[in-house]
Amino acid sequence: MMQWVKSGTRSACLFGVLLAVLAGCNGSDSETNPESTFSGTEPSTSDDTKVPNEPVTGEVKIVPNTDPSPPVTTGGEPNPIVNALEAASKSATRFIEIAPDTAGGQTFESSPTFDYDLGNVVTMHSADSAAFTGGKVIISPIKGWIRYPEKKLDSSLDTERYKVIVFLHGQHTDSTTEHSFQGYNYLAEDLTPHGYVVLSIDARIINEAGWDNSSGQSRAQLVLGTLDRLRQIDENGQVDKDGKPGPLNDLKGKLDFTRIGVMGHSRGGQGVSTAILFNETRSGVTEADLRTALLAQPSGFRTAYPDLSAAVIPAAGSATASIDETRFKAAIAKYNIYYAAGSGNENVPPPYSFKGAFLLAQTDFGGSNGLSDVPVATLLPSCDGDMRNLQGSSTYDRNRFGRSDYTAPRYQIMVNGANHNYYNTHWPSDDFGRGRGPDYCLTSNTDSIRLTSDDQRRGGTFIINSFMRYHVGGEQKFASWWNGLAQLPEQACPSGKGPCDERIVLTVQKAESGRQLIQRFEWADSLRRSLIGGVITFSDFDATARCIMPSVANAGGNCAPTRLPGFAWKVDTFGIAIKGLLSIADHAELPWSKPNASIVTELKDLSAKDYDSLTFRIGVVWPLGQEVEVTLTDTAGKSATVDASNFSDALYNAPKRKKGGTTPKEEDLPMLDDPTDAPYANGEVKILLNMVAIPLQAFEGVDLAHLKELKLAFPKESGKVAITDIELQNFGRDERLAEIALSQAGMLGGAGGGVAFGSNEGANKSAGDEDNQLIVNH
Repeated sequence: MMQWVKSGTRSACLFGVLLAVLAGCNGSDSETNPESTFSGTEPSTSDDTKVPNEPVTGEVKIVPNTDPSPPVTTGGEPNPIVNALEAASKSATRFIEIAPDTAGGQTFESSPTFDYDLGNVVTMHSADSAAFTGGKVIISPIKGWIRYPEKKLDSSLDTERYKVIVFLHGQHTDSTTEHSFQGYNYLAEDLTPHGYVVLSIDARIINEAGWDNSSGQSRAQLVLGTLDRLRQIDENGQVDKDGKPGPLNDLKGKLDFTRIGVMGHSRGGQGVSTAILFNETRSGVTEADLRTALLAQPSGFRTAYPDLSAAVIPAAGSATASIDETRFKAAIAKYNIYYAAGSGNENVPPPYSFKGAFLLAQTDFGGSNGLSDVPVATLLPSCDGDMRNLQGSSTYDRNRFGRSDYTAPRYQIMVNGANHNYYNTHWPSDDFGRGRGPDYCLTSNTDSIRLTSDDQRRGGTFIINSFMRYHVGGEQKFASWWNGLAQLPEQACPSGKGPCDERIVLTVQKAESGRQLIQRFEWADSLRRSLIGGVITFSDFDATARCIMPSVANAGGNCAPTRLPGFAWKVDTFGIAIKGLLSIADHAELPWSKPNASIVTELKDLSAKDYDSLTFRIGVVWPLGQEVEVTLTDTAGKSATVDASNFSDALYNAPKRKKGGTTPKEEDLPMLDDPTDAPYANGEVKILLNMVAIPLQAFEGVDLAHLKELKLAFPKESGKVAITDIELQNFGRDERLAEIALSQAGMLGGAGGGVAFGSNEGANKSAGDEDNQLIVNH
């Protein structure tokens, strides 16, 4: 009998064979994607009571040579690479499909790129990343580039409003002809034909101010101020200086402010983090703030806003300076000036619904603590020579576990061989040079791991845009990659040829409803007892240390009894960490000098029935690679052991693959380091705590509902590792296998292997939305 049920339940039992082999038949009600924050139930319209009741006046013009390419309507679907029935009934494989590329399956004709100038917003510079005090007023133009969908390619497509994506560049000096904000047009060109309005904000005035803005305050206010202008366009349209409708008038009534994604690069990442904080409680700038700054230093406004400076009446004798009200108001109107909302201003808009925040090689000067319930991805280039201490890893570590009511996942993506600059097409220089990290990142070395600028952007296009389309657009076909279940598409690989999964190492942290945390080494007794109350035993290690996160930004872990040799940061002549273990998460440091040192954790009859993967984070400190033999034992005494390297590229600190097949384990990576990597094997690389994820199906014969013990053993004769975040997580593996099995049995339609969730282009659903789905009961 067929019936319809809500997706996300794990009771999706397939006829006969699947009933016996899929873990979905346990009657649990836990959700595949528990990130309920992504529900698409919010109203699509903006709150017009908080929007100025007039069109936005501005200059908008087409950027030459940005006409859209012919649409690519084919492809763009995941490609299953397993027989789902066979995979479900036998030992698990690492990947069950190949992720779709982001180019295929376009559903709209795109506009060209438009250069917009929509006025000026008064913002505040501050170096204080906590309280945002001691700021200086700066007026930031609302300028940048924008692209948007123009015409449906399929008239039956049910899309009335477009999702909004905002890009924010970092602090690079612009030339007279090339500007930082223009460097992400390749991403916009890929996103827009799939139903997204994409803006890239020009923040060059903030860069040129020369003041310390390490808090990202003015950048955050620029982001939110730009969205405020878009909200006004959505309500009232856009006109030019003569009052005639402008190109952005086409967006009136078409913007979906319940589905917003933001990406910040470098200092732009700091700005995006601060924008998330300000989104909940607006930190604004008032007219009084502008008046105070104008009186204090009118010359500071003379070049860009001479009429504003001229409104100041100089002091005569002992009198203080004053402002000519008529001139002041005329200047405000002439320059189309408004104020960053919040902090005493009237009509503060309600918070925006950020569905995803992507932090690209970002700065983190203050710790970026307390990011709200928004999915956050942090990309860390292993050959970053600018943000060479990979500060973004701190953002991930500090925010990976939110409050118990947080429902958003967190991601860390390490890209092997990427630098800081090449993700922006207008930052052409190679930021990595000698003395900024491991020499295997130098392009002059014959053993260099470096990606070319084109290849780096191939991967960047997939990672950034698939994140936005999954979390902002609710395009479930990208879920498998963001849950570690899918290979990279060839289009994301160097020269467009795959596989290349060793290039990009993904770490996923689900919200509380999607995980069972076993240990994270935060508490004083973490080396003796787990978070579920079981005893932990460390055997045959030379020493053990427990390290907690530092209370201040840009500092190494605080370790007891002491930080062990080899684990500390290695710094350059400026004291900036460039090598060694750069992650700051609470962790255990473990060296050994004879094989088979182990960690044994008592699981106390723990049930894994609501989860599909065993995960932990590990940093290989010495040498370049380490194997981990993982054993699960149930309460009946049945055990199964798997090699973690069969399921992860996190165990070798270079982008190289295992030979596998008939190659003896002792002669393969990571048990045997590649001889060419010898110069980099002693902490001479940037080391992060990356995730190993092992499907629970791999532990054959073990009763997963009654687990007694977990053992992690290190068979290499010696080594040093850091480890943390040992847990069970639900990545939706069983449900995805069930969908593929139904498709392969001919019971579901769809291209690319009949992927049920691959046909929701433009649908008003976000990742985690409940949807009706056909299942089969026998």
